Formats: sequence, C-alpha cells, structure tokens
Amino acid sequence: MYRFFRNTHLLLGITAFLFVLMYGLSAVQMAHQSWFSMKPTVTETRVAIPAGVADDPRAIAQELAHQSMRGELQDVKRTESGYKFSMSRPGTVYEVVYSKINREARVRVNTAGFMGMLNRIHHVGGVWHGYWLINVWGVCVGLVSASLILLGATGIYLWFKTYGERVVGVILLVINLGVCVTLLVLIRTA
Repeated sequence: MYRFFRNTHLLLGITAFLFVLMYGLSAVQMAHQSWFSMKPTVTETRVAIPAGVADDPRAIAQELAHQSMRGELQDVKRTESGYKFSMSRPGTVYEVVYSKINREARVRVNTAGFMGMLNRIHHVGGVWHGYWLINVWGVCVGLVSASLILLGATGIYLWFKTYGERVVGVILLVINLGVCVTLLVLIRTA
C-alpha cells in the first residue's frame, strides 16, 4: 500500500507542477506589476463580412473566427449602424464595431505579451464560457485542484508512515497552519 501511495504522490506532483508554476509566476506578476511590461500591442484591421452572413453578432463572430479571430463573445451592444462587441481569449481581446450599411467589421486587436496571457489565465474559472478552449482550461484547473488535494492527502499518509520524521512533520504542519491562518486574518481585516 505504501508503494501505491508513493507512486500516486509522485505522479500527482509531476502532473500538477507546471500548473502550480504558472499560477505562482502569474501571482508574482500581479504582486509586483512594476517588474513586468504589461502594455498590450494594439493593431486595427477591417474585415468585409460576406452577404450570406446574418446581421447577428454571433454569426459575425463566427465569420471573424474564420479569419483567425477567435474568442468568447462578450459585451454585445446594438448601435445605430450595427453592433459593437468584443471577443476575448487569454492574452488577446478583439474589439469589434460592425456596420450593417457597409457590411464591414472594424476590429481593434489588443494583444498582451506572455505575462499578460498568464495573468488572464490566472483569472479564468469555470466551464460555462462560449470559447471551448477556455472551458478545457477550466476542466484542467478542476482536475489539478483535485490532484493537489490528493497530493496533500497522500503526503500526509507517507509522512505518517515514516516514523522517524513525525515530530518534524507535526512542527512544519503547525507552522504552516499558523502562517496560513494569520495571512487569512490579515487579508480579511486589513
């Protein structure tokens, strides 16, 4: 049984490592914003919408996806001449202004760098998004979260089975619990 838990612990740790590293790196970026350049690159383009496409924001967004402008449809607003909406995915936001008269979409593309993409991924949650890759990310985050809980449980089991290190383990667990509770209280009250 010990060998099974040890192998499970190792596999879960290796699997979760890159996700935890990404979250740690993006947390450093959020805590120390002056260390990183977060200014996005902005470009503008115009896309002619074919006559067969319906005058509907979702249909227009699907047409733009054929032009490699993919993302979740957001903030749809009707204007006098058409629609205004955005399509976003981590690291890139497409701001679209569509004119029914010209059947043309004016697209402003805000592209963040690598750290900007990590920042946005850090904030993405759930599996209810209109862009399927964000939903895949949400599933992966859920699986990694469950893996981290199992990693802790198997770690406690393995530690308990190593008789010589129980005292050190208890001391480290108590210190860890004290630091976490202290930080939570300070965050809530400050």
